[in-house]
Amino acid sequence: MQQMRALGFYSRIFVLLMGAGVLAAGCMPNLMSFNEVSPAQLLSYPGAPLAQDGRPRFRQMVCTLAKQRSSGGDSPLDCMNLLWRMTDEKKPQSPPPPLPSHDSRLRILIVPGAFAECFPEFGFPFEDAAASLRQRGCRIDFIPVSGRAGADHNAAQIAEAVEQLPEDPADRIVLIGHSKGAVDILHFLVNHPHPARRITAVVSVAGPVNGSPLADDFAATYRRVFSRMPLMYCQPNDLDVVNSLTRSYCMTWIASHRLPEHVKYFSLGGFARREDIHPIMLLTYDLLSAVEPRNDGYVAFSDQMIPGGTLLGYANLDHYDIALPVRERLNFGGINSRAAARELLFEAIVLTLAEFLNSASITSAN
Repeated sequence: MQQMRALGFYSRIFVLLMGAGVLAAGCMPNLMSFNEVSPAQLLSYPGAPLAQDGRPRFRQMVCTLAKQRSSGGDSPLDCMNLLWRMTDEKKPQSPPPPLPSHDSRLRILIVPGAFAECFPEFGFPFEDAAASLRQRGCRIDFIPVSGRAGADHNAAQIAEAVEQLPEDPADRIVLIGHSKGAVDILHFLVNHPHPARRITAVVSVAGPVNGSPLADDFAATYRRVFSRMPLMYCQPNDLDVVNSLTRSYCMTWIASHRLPEHVKYFSLGGFARREDIHPIMLLTYDLLSAVEPRNDGYVAFSDQMIPGGTLLGYANLDHYDIALPVRERLNFGGINSRAAARELLFEAIVLTLAEFLNSASITSAN
């Protein structure tokens, strides 16, 4: 009952934001038009490690999983349109290799994003998909972090969680970060090198690795006005949550810190057309579209790549739909569920990790 009251309170806030977004739609001048007929673009810095392209294989996995579910009686999901096909995406291997088996060595830890602690009614990222895979033997847990704290504060929380894991040489620990959770993970790897040695791979999902211009614009207002507002489930902490998402901060940090080379990095980004963005993000989508229409409501598609990592693709989903059931829980104007898409993407991520482990094992054996 308490959570339902909280949901009603936040829903009223979201309705106001929705109205603001609708009003803003007609007065935001776009310098660019929405265009998926272009190559993938990664905003980076001189000397950054080169990115790898994993889009063809990841698309194969998603489509194979979609076909399996359709043959099992589930409604078919258009896997080709779930992931944007940019003009530079190469054709996948034909015939496609079989899907790998789930790897029992994987221990997956999921880190939520900014303000997630403040909205427990939405759950953890990929919570439903994780529950389904747990029933099949996958080891998946969550690391709660402070919803209103900066990246360094949350990096220490991740370090504590990793240090508490039992020592098992067979384990391959993977961290998956949604949104700011990806930024927190990168800070953990740099700030806490001893526990970071236990990490095998990191996956960023809609992570603002380079930050977001929205945060640059809003950081001062947040700290001055909103940072000390009482919220039921989360404390203000160091007041640095928005500042640690600014492009000015994130790009300076990523350019001046070397990420551990023993970790394998993957990035799944996302962007959507305006009509596919949830109403609560219309205002921020329009603001960001003035400089980059290919955004997910909060983050431009070119800011979502870990330097030196493997690009898995760009989902045709907004910032929440890719990992959280916000659309289903708020139900503004009827439910248009993205749950099946989230489950496909999450299992494809887990299978990508299993395939990487298998490949790494073969390489080390030779």
